[in-house]
Amino acid sequence: MATRSTAREEERLARLAGYRILGTPPEPAFDDLARRAQEAVRAPMAWLAFDDGRREWVKAGVGIDFTELVGARRLARPGGAASGPRVFEDAAAGELRTHPLVAGDPHLRFLCTVPLVTTDGHAVGALAVADRVPRRLESAGRRALENLAALTMARLEARSAPAARPLPQGAPESPLQEQIAREREFSDAVIQSLPGAFFLFTRGGEMLRWNVRLQAATGYTDLEIAAMQPLDFVAPPDRAAVQAAIRSVVEEGSEVAVEAHLMDKAGSLRPYHFTGRPLRLAGESCVMGFGRDISERKRAEEQTLRAKERLDLALTGSKLALWDWDLRTDRVYFNEGWSTILGGRRRETTVDWDEARAVIHPDDAPLHEAAVANAVQGVSDEFECEYRVRHASGEWIWVHARGKVTQRGEGGRALRMTGTSTNVSKRKQAEERAEYLATRDALTGLPNRVLLHDRLEQGIVNAARNRAGFAFMFIDLDRFKTINDSLGHDVGDELLKAVASRLAACVRASDTVARLGGDEFAVILENLRGTDDEGAQQVAEKMIAAMIIGAHHLNTSCSIGISLYPADGRDSATLMKHADVAMYFAKEKGRNNYRFFSAEMNHRAQERLSIENYLRLALRRGELVLHYQPRIRMADGALTGVEALVRWSHPRRGLLDPGKFIDVAEDSGLIVPIGEWVLESACRQLGQWQAVLGRDFRVSVNLSVGQLIDADRLYRAVEGALRVSGIDPAALELELTESILMQNLGEKAALLDRLGALGVGISIDDFGTGYSSLSYLKRLPVDAIKIDSSFVRDLELDANDEAIVRAIIAMAHSLRLSVIAEGVETQAQFESLRALGCDEYQGFFASPALPPADFARRYARR
Repeated sequence: MATRSTAREEERLARLAGYRILGTPPEPAFDDLARRAQEAVRAPMAWLAFDDGRREWVKAGVGIDFTELVGARRLARPGGAASGPRVFEDAAAGELRTHPLVAGDPHLRFLCTVPLVTTDGHAVGALAVADRVPRRLESAGRRALENLAALTMARLEARSAPAARPLPQGAPESPLQEQIAREREFSDAVIQSLPGAFFLFTRGGEMLRWNVRLQAATGYTDLEIAAMQPLDFVAPPDRAAVQAAIRSVVEEGSEVAVEAHLMDKAGSLRPYHFTGRPLRLAGESCVMGFGRDISERKRAEEQTLRAKERLDLALTGSKLALWDWDLRTDRVYFNEGWSTILGGRRRETTVDWDEARAVIHPDDAPLHEAAVANAVQGVSDEFECEYRVRHASGEWIWVHARGKVTQRGEGGRALRMTGTSTNVSKRKQAEERAEYLATRDALTGLPNRVLLHDRLEQGIVNAARNRAGFAFMFIDLDRFKTINDSLGHDVGDELLKAVASRLAACVRASDTVARLGGDEFAVILENLRGTDDEGAQQVAEKMIAAMIIGAHHLNTSCSIGISLYPADGRDSATLMKHADVAMYFAKEKGRNNYRFFSAEMNHRAQERLSIENYLRLALRRGELVLHYQPRIRMADGALTGVEALVRWSHPRRGLLDPGKFIDVAEDSGLIVPIGEWVLESACRQLGQWQAVLGRDFRVSVNLSVGQLIDADRLYRAVEGALRVSGIDPAALELELTESILMQNLGEKAALLDRLGALGVGISIDDFGTGYSSLSYLKRLPVDAIKIDSSFVRDLELDANDEAIVRAIIAMAHSLRLSVIAEGVETQAQFESLRALGCDEYQGFFASPALPPADFARRYARR
């Protein structure tokens, strides 16, 4: 058994030596096989190694740093056993876990070795692929490795042919044998280096010669190819054509070319281009041929065909016009789509370039010429332009043309440009409409804020260039919300339209009238010379006249603020801000008038803004405080109540009276949280005083118009203040002025009824300065009225004031209402009021408003 094994190994080594491969330098053919093995399974490492019994000598490798495997590092099986491929999906978990290549560097996990087997069954080496991570080997990858191993053996067999019959040991080769060997080696090298598949077969179809590319393309081994017929490699549908071509070569001696599908061992088909020619060997007719894989060409042809079909379909369905401009002849081809765009009969046409561009609108011709020049001169290969052309109906239509330079000559000179054109008139109309809507007010059609800003910027540029001036006006409708709420939005919309028409009629065509939103408008009056504002003043006076809308005689009016360029600003933001400031002061002066901006206005506006900002902080920082003015009964001088009056303990300006900040609080909306704070603080303070002073008196708190807007919120605030403080609701009195009360009297009556149901008292402040109507006093749950200080001031000097006060007191007593006089400062005023029957009074004659601590000391029960 040992002798047989030894003889087998010697035979294997003799075959390996016959290949003359050991110790040879790298060869591209074998390097390519190793690279293809790596790519076939996408592994980082691959190598070809030959086993000489002592070592595995690496002929070619990719991704490895070793050139041989010796001793324990060898991977070949003992005795060169010719088994099938060995696959280790995770070598670290199997029989190779202690192998140096697995346990040590390069720490292989995946390994596959395919033996290189001779025709008589000797394994002379292996093709190996490896990875450092575990993985699976798909069947396609295994098949590819087996094919590559077969190709490796084919190359070895080709180079060993001269040594296939070894001479006796020590016998020298003859010169003839050496020449034959060299010629055979040369011819084999030529055949193997051919770019395609090479084959040579007899008239009867016996395969004589072939190269490794045929093996690679078909997947058959040398032995399998030798046993096959030429038509076995051809797909059945193409065999008749190939058979006819072979017959033409054999019988007629013709050279032929035919396209057919090559069928490999797995049954897969690939298109090939075959050529054949006759060849006589030893007096016998043979066929020598070549085959070239044309898969890429066929794929490209198919893609081109499909692209053409899709283009034809797209052009038909999309109404695109195709054009092709030959710059050498300066003529342009148009397909049927171009005549359709121009409104003519569908037909193809070829015209001169000058004739083609003659239909372009004169205004668009320079733009078109520039776009063409950029493409022709090489600035860009792409050409794109939108321009107008004359339609058959005589109208101008918009066309979008797009193309590119498809051919250039020497020096980059454009020779051909191809592209498409399409009618985009509807899109242009939609864009123009969208642009109009984006810059116009939908209700009035006037320019909106976006377009106004653009016009204002243009006006500044023009005025600076021409050294002229212009006026910018901010216009706000007075009491528009009241009209809108009472008469409905339809009437409000009609009023806005009428205002827009009035404004447009008041200015020149070159001026701009815009609606900013709501009831706000703006006007730009251009080309005013110098600082003369007479033109702006005339326009403003026309605008403030009353208007009649349909059946409604609406005496609405405008408040107008005017800023002048360049005196009031040299940029749009400043001009708009200053006009807005001036408009605010126009409203402050009684509405229905106009005001030109002044530096003083700006200072006051900034001061007002500063007050608003600091007032917001004051509420959070606890800088607001309450002072309390006593209310005294005239009959006996007893304390009956106090009025809570807010003060602001400003960190820099000291203690501020309400007149310094209440207007700002009302305009900014801060009056609501401030009023709620006053209500809660006053009730809490009264509760403390009642406990400490032992006195039973009321606290009165003023309500603002801002608080009365949200009746539910005010009701919750009053209810919460009473609940938290724990005082008797009758100890709280809420004061409303006559002017506030008469706005939406029905709503106010419902609110006061709800508050009265809580048990709180209601008094009318500043009585006599408003409507002074008995009717509303009968409808409302009022407990007291307060005579305004303007009547008290000259009571002893003006008989009319005395008569008014006498009437108020008499009317109130007849309705069982208490009367309180405000602003009593002198003994004479006190005596007069007591003589007229006034119930209570407050003012400096009794006491100014006092801080809580001073009030407590003054009225502590002794």
